[in-house]
Amino acid sequence: MEMTYHCEVQRADRVKHIIDTIGLGQVVREKYIHTAEQIRKGQAGKYLCITDTGIMLVKTEDKLKIITMYVATYRELVAIYGGQNKIPKYLHKR
Repeated sequence: MEMTYHCEVQRADRVKHIIDTIGLGQVVREKYIHTAEQIRKGQAGKYLCITDTGIMLVKTEDKLKIITMYVATYRELVAIYGGQNKIPKYLHKR
């Protein structure tokens, strides 16, 4: 998958660390985000994708590019899964 300039160049160290140390894994859950402010400004939405290794991939609205990636926080997992008890056990260990 292609990466934006921000991800590929400006966050190159983070991306390298994730790929070399943690691994990207496979997407297990995704959520489309398109805020009222983005709509008002005529901006596209984005997809937040959680992988089985606990990495958050932020993708463009058409899912063709990765905007950024980072280790998801517990709070983000709770929000995407809709509650603490709904987060898969394998992500609790990450």
